[in-house]
Amino acid sequence: MAENYKMKEIMEHFKVSEDTLRYYEKIGLLPPVGRKNNGHRIYNSSHMETLRMILCLKKTGMSLQEIKPILQLQLEDSSTSTIEWQERLCDYQKKIEQQQQELQQIWDMIEMKLQTGRKFGDFSNAGGSA
Repeated sequence: MAENYKMKEIMEHFKVSEDTLRYYEKIGLLPPVGRKNNGHRIYNSSHMETLRMILCLKKTGMSLQEIKPILQLQLEDSSTSTIEWQERLCDYQKKIEQQQQELQQIWDMIEMKLQTGRKFGDFSNAGGSA
């Protein structure tokens, strides 16, 4: 039997607001959400996994507009959509790899500054005058 979650449990687990969950549902990022007899939303493991993916991709800088087609392709059941889904994720993975390299360069530069004690723009030891 699939486990069900209340909105509050999802909010606490992912540290998102009620408005965020409702918005993701409204724009079709989350699969349709069931409701109890009293009208309260009830989420399942599919919602959890989808929300985890949304938040993960958002952390990389991907917009909701970029995320939505990936999620929609994931729901389609055809070999074409599976291939396109994989291609999109691979392309984005390459973009993230490039970002990692750029961040590593920044990290290395800051680390060098910390190790040498030279401040940014400190050209006092560069010799000559401008």
